[in-house]
Amino acid sequence: MATGFSVMDALNKNSKAGVDESPRARFRTKDISIFKMYRNKLNFYDLADIEELAGDILMYGLKQNLEVVFEPNEQGEYRIVAGERRWLALKHLVEQGYKDFEIATCKLTTPQDEDEEQVEIIIANAYRTKSLKDVIEEEQRLKACLERMKTDGKKIKGYDLQSGRLRDVIASMLKMSKTKIAQIESVNNNLIPEFREELNNERLTFSAAYELSGMSPEMQQEALAKYKENGELSYTEIKDMKSPQKPEQEQDAAGQQDTVSDSDTAGQQSSENSMNPPEKKKAGDDYETPHPEGITSICYSCTEYETCNVKTGTCTSCDQYKNRTEVYKTDEQRYSEEQDTIDRETKKKLREMEQEEKMQNLPSDTQETGQKVHQIRLAKSYFDDVANGIKTFELRKNDRGYKKGDILEMMEFADGKNTGRTVRVLVTYILEDYTGIEDGYCIMATKLMKDGEEHEL
Repeated sequence: MATGFSVMDALNKNSKAGVDESPRARFRTKDISIFKMYRNKLNFYDLADIEELAGDILMYGLKQNLEVVFEPNEQGEYRIVAGERRWLALKHLVEQGYKDFEIATCKLTTPQDEDEEQVEIIIANAYRTKSLKDVIEEEQRLKACLERMKTDGKKIKGYDLQSGRLRDVIASMLKMSKTKIAQIESVNNNLIPEFREELNNERLTFSAAYELSGMSPEMQQEALAKYKENGELSYTEIKDMKSPQKPEQEQDAAGQQDTVSDSDTAGQQSSENSMNPPEKKKAGDDYETPHPEGITSICYSCTEYETCNVKTGTCTSCDQYKNRTEVYKTDEQRYSEEQDTIDRETKKKLREMEQEEKMQNLPSDTQETGQKVHQIRLAKSYFDDVANGIKTFELRKNDRGYKKGDILEMMEFADGKNTGRTVRVLVTYILEDYTGIEDGYCIMATKLMKDGEEHEL
């Protein structure tokens, strides 16, 4: 009996993992200690911004499950398939004393082999922000896995690997255009190692790398010498290096055509026409699929493109337009987008909180000619009125011991950020402990100070 994957092996493995394999309309989950998990050697993605992610989780909680496979070894019991950044963020929180984050609800998965597991990792990272190096490598790894799976007659995630081109499947999995995938393949297959290294370190743009990949290795070496000499190599320079080839190629082609007589050409055409009679045009044949990076019409991205009888190549608005990408999004895709929005809002809030904390810790009292200078925030909506001498008072919480004769150095803030504009006013009178003024607050009469002006009262 041949060895390998079997149903009984899977059932035994799932039993040990505590997985219920009975059919149900939900995925299998289990609460697992993060200290029973370990990293996946197949995960090649950059694991950056862990502390920022930890801050997001601390504020909003874990919004997406980790995905693990039960595979006990000396490192732990569960190997992580998706969510290594979340796992590291949870560990960071626990190390900071937030013990409630030790137990995480995880999705249990059972990939049939290493290739399927690698594909799952790549799909799980399809929507995250990635470095150029990661983008290049994930296409290379995904293509290799799918080629092996296709050869073995396997299926993955409902994709048919036996019909059509793998490029289409890769484009669908990575949420990229087929054109973009073709460009990445060209870079992976043809770019010389020296330029590949520069690309990985982001010292070379992808557009430049793609143009270089269309050159012979000898010409790339010439370009490399120029790159080392000048310290840079732009997309335009590469195009100029390639352009001299075109006239020569066109001339050669023209020379070959000149050697063919008109009668020979006519005979050849006649023969071709007899073997391949012209096909009858069908409705819609005049509409060609556009270059994904060069379209201007919204028709090409509409769900009704194939059936619409009024589509054009220049349409900019339509009352029946339905974005194909938006309509066909999966729940997982929509969830990921929501998470990205939450992440952005969280980072913005954290920046504002950080700025607020910095303001609270500003040196409120410094001495200038015997006067105290208080650095305080001023909303953008009031700044111009203060700077023009129109607003001559301040209602503030008196937590700094404001006194007559103090100077208020007021810094303009907009959307939680310091704009860099400041204005100075002199405190000429203070009203506190008065009916209508809340305890702990005061009203200060102020006088605008000109640049370089100093006052003593």
